[in-house]
Amino acid sequence: MKVSNIHKISLASVLLATPLCIFPLRILAQTPNPKQPAVIINSGSTNTCKYIIHVLPSGKATYTVCDKKGAGEIKVSTATKFFNDISVAKPLSKLPYKACAKSASFGTSTQVRYQWQTSPDISCPSNDLRVTTLYNDAQSIQQQLNFSTSKN
Repeated sequence: MKVSNIHKISLASVLLATPLCIFPLRILAQTPNPKQPAVIINSGSTNTCKYIIHVLPSGKATYTVCDKKGAGEIKVSTATKFFNDISVAKPLSKLPYKACAKSASFGTSTQVRYQWQTSPDISCPSNDLRVTTLYNDAQSIQQQLNFSTSKN
């Protein structure tokens, strides 16, 4: 059976258009929801307060530290990097975890939560760049918000 030219053109059009249809959906799926925050959770320690930071893609953030609430803003470039790094690290729950020794007085754990996914503790040194990058992002965000975790 011989395929007519019109069928070849139709098939070629469908095959060429399919990636164009899927690609925008993939970008859309990776674009952070401007109203859905990513959450950084730090356990605190004997000498420091636990804290939770909610970060929006706009850079607006709210936090709770030592049971006190606060709000602030981080650089948009920091927020953009953080959300991009989360996207690269997904699924967060599948990030590798390597336990490390921690001081009873100063040792903390840090997790990132986004879109119903929670990372393992990202504060231990890791050979996985995604883990290290997320931890550095979390540290940078906490520093830009400039709140103290001291219990004093």
